[in-house]
Amino acid sequence: MNNSEKNIENQPRAVQLEIVKRSIERHKYAASLADMIKRVDSEPKLKMIYSGIKEQSVGVVVGPSKSAKTMYCEGLGMAIAAGADNYLGLPINMGNKIVHFISFEEHYTYRTERNAKQIKALVAQYGEAWLENFIVANEDIPRYIITKEHWQELADLILSVEPGIVFLDSLTHMYQGAIEESKVSVELMKNLRWLSEETGATIVAIHHTHKMYGQRLSIDTIAGSRVIAQECDFMIGLNRTVDGKKYIKDVAFRYLPSNDETVRTFEIDDNCCLNITGETDENGLLSAPDGRKDTTNSDKIYQFMTEATEAGTKTIPFSEIEGRFGSEMSTVTMYANLNKLIETKAITKPGKNEYGLAA
Repeated sequence: MNNSEKNIENQPRAVQLEIVKRSIERHKYAASLADMIKRVDSEPKLKMIYSGIKEQSVGVVVGPSKSAKTMYCEGLGMAIAAGADNYLGLPINMGNKIVHFISFEEHYTYRTERNAKQIKALVAQYGEAWLENFIVANEDIPRYIITKEHWQELADLILSVEPGIVFLDSLTHMYQGAIEESKVSVELMKNLRWLSEETGATIVAIHHTHKMYGQRLSIDTIAGSRVIAQECDFMIGLNRTVDGKKYIKDVAFRYLPSNDETVRTFEIDDNCCLNITGETDENGLLSAPDGRKDTTNSDKIYQFMTEATEAGTKTIPFSEIEGRFGSEMSTVTMYANLNKLIETKAITKPGKNEYGLAA
């Protein structure tokens, strides 16, 4: 840079603009807003596929065990593959209708038996040809995607299918360590983003979180939430109440306003398909029928035990729980909340003063 460029503020306006232009042209990471607008205007417009999910975006369907996350994703994927114009009453808008559903954790027999039930209504309406658009993983798929080579192999698999959208079941099989650790979540989300960019596909990952027990679904109650919330383009939640009601919630969207107060309740029919039953306020839905509303202490204890289990500890002695919460709960309160968790089958007591997560 010459002396005139160093003293840019002393130059005429036209000279200042020319200096800035030359500086931008020299740097590989910079571009003018005018050039970026022209570029985006010339590129194909990315569609909003479904409920906050945009083409080539990355996000999660999240919730506790048995909240129907997998069935929700299977239903959405099948509706896209069949060419349906909506799923659960919300519009679908997608050009590439090839769907790749990759399960790392369920035996293909059980999954296929369920899928054979789920397709009945769609086959009756759209015929069977669309089944060729719904691609699944066979028994040879690796159970865990951990190494760089594993991720490249996964990308090669997706590229061979050329899908518009990919469902990954689940994130549990795609990282090592505790997802609450920032470095673990950062690495995981970096790999998912790379996978989308490498394949050009929209990535929907199923993400298991701890049992909610009356808590609202939010980015604060989702495992690894800080990093995942920052990096995900969409977060759709499924939850179940203490008395068995199930619901779907817009947790957070990057490209669409999300309604985080109203949720949609649903039931599961004999063919393992979701059917919307209504809309309601989440707080009212979560009010426990027995009047118990404050689960703060039991939630804290359960989260502590979840993190310890994910770090490799199978049973947790009471002394460790006391060491963690002794400054904020009395011994009586800790035992009372541990008993509540046992009663709701969230945890077990395998030995005297020893506790563990329920299977």
